[in-house]
Amino acid sequence: MELFEPLAPVIPVFFLIAVGFVFAHWKKISLAPLTELIVYLGTPSLVFTSLAGKPLVATDIAVLFAGTVTMFAAVGLLIRLYFFSFRFRSRGFAVPSLFMNAGNMGLPLALFAFGQPGMQRATLLFVIITSFQYSLGIYILTGGSNWKEIFRLPLLYTTIAGLSFNLGQIKIPEMLFQPLALLGQSTLPLMLVGLGYRLHNFQSLQWGHALGGALLRIFGGFAAAWLAVHLIGAEGVNRQVLLLYGALPAAVINFVLTEKYGQDPQLAASIVVLSTFISVFTIPVVLWLIL
Repeated sequence: MELFEPLAPVIPVFFLIAVGFVFAHWKKISLAPLTELIVYLGTPSLVFTSLAGKPLVATDIAVLFAGTVTMFAAVGLLIRLYFFSFRFRSRGFAVPSLFMNAGNMGLPLALFAFGQPGMQRATLLFVIITSFQYSLGIYILTGGSNWKEIFRLPLLYTTIAGLSFNLGQIKIPEMLFQPLALLGQSTLPLMLVGLGYRLHNFQSLQWGHALGGALLRIFGGFAAAWLAVHLIGAEGVNRQVLLLYGALPAAVINFVLTEKYGQDPQLAASIVVLSTFISVFTIPVVLWLIL
């Protein structure tokens, strides 16, 4: 039974992704209103209640931030080595290879695998990674413009509020905390179903460099996370969540951003699809190694 224990957190995640995929085959809808609800209501509520709910010490924040920066630096170096080795260069390759699916997959996987302590750390990682994605990621895609996008989203402000309540040990009245927590938790299944729906709508796959980017994202990301946790001395849940996040597939938002800025969106979409498919097999192995 212990051999199959890592499958327990994986099955619900990929089941809900499959639900979204099948639903897209059966019925066509616009995800725009759902995305707006997730971005402006669900995710801010999830971030605030996860960060404010249980004690989080400053050292945890420092470890997770240092681990994320180290991971990105190591994966960035691997991307540069890939470009040099294959005499190839593409911003649409770099961004999905660098930024993992911190929200749709990372949050529910951390919750199912590590419980509320894992969910709390994953939420903080989600915020850190999203901040980099809407600053460094857009900087990579545009060469420097529109990096202020992160300040237009409520995510940053709910993070500051959640951490302030947590570190200041401010108690939130239960009658306010419970509906906010319920709104935030409803976001997780919607994220996964939405991911499956979007994966169904990708029309065609590229191979070659797309497969290289997918392998770099998962195997290079996990190697970078392994290096990071050893360099910074991460332990316990912090270590587990950092290693899980290193092995996550590319985020769908990478395709959206590359399409918006005209940087090889088809290549980015192919990296998202291939890395998500590969992660079906690699995430149980990663969880088996770190649980």
